[in-house]
Amino acid sequence: DKIFNMQFIIRNDDVAFDTKLSEIKTFCEICDKYGFKIIQAITPIGEVKNIKSHRLNNDQIKNLSNKEFSKNKELVDYLSARSDFIGVHGLWHTHKPTIEEIKKAKGILENLGLKPTYFVPPFNEGEYSETVEELKLSKLSAKNGERLEDFLENGTPISPIMYLHSWRFDNSWYTFKKLEQCLNRLQQ
Repeated sequence: DKIFNMQFIIRNDDVAFDTKLSEIKTFCEICDKYGFKIIQAITPIGEVKNIKSHRLNNDQIKNLSNKEFSKNKELVDYLSARSDFIGVHGLWHTHKPTIEEIKKAKGILENLGLKPTYFVPPFNEGEYSETVEELKLSKLSAKNGERLEDFLENGTPISPIMYLHSWRFDNSWYTFKKLEQCLNRLQQ
């Protein structure tokens, strides 16, 4: 059994059909190594990497892709075998998902054998109660210092949940090496 560091939980946003198994495995292995629990925030329909900004409206986002998370079988199997928390990250990665969309996304994930316990609003937008369809709300803010990317170099997060995106590590200024150095520093 792993000993988990309860300083904070890491919320991994944008897990979807286009998530690469190799990237999420590396991410999870680093978090596991330093004892950090993860919330996997999953979008059941569509791809998330092509959503470059908040400028796209919901119809444009839905038209980008209808690929289903369930078709990425290796990823579904990998996450099913882990003990991470599961979050509903919209039905598509749209602005302010409706209660019906959240309910449908939750049902899709449950049918895959995953047990969602969180609702993670895409773009951290919308006004929701603390509990949505029996899911705990996890709405975070870069403004409040709740983005783990901002602490890779220095500083200490104080929020109980910090978020980042495992898929960004292969095409950005930050690397898995920086994540590992950060978690090693914060674990001590």
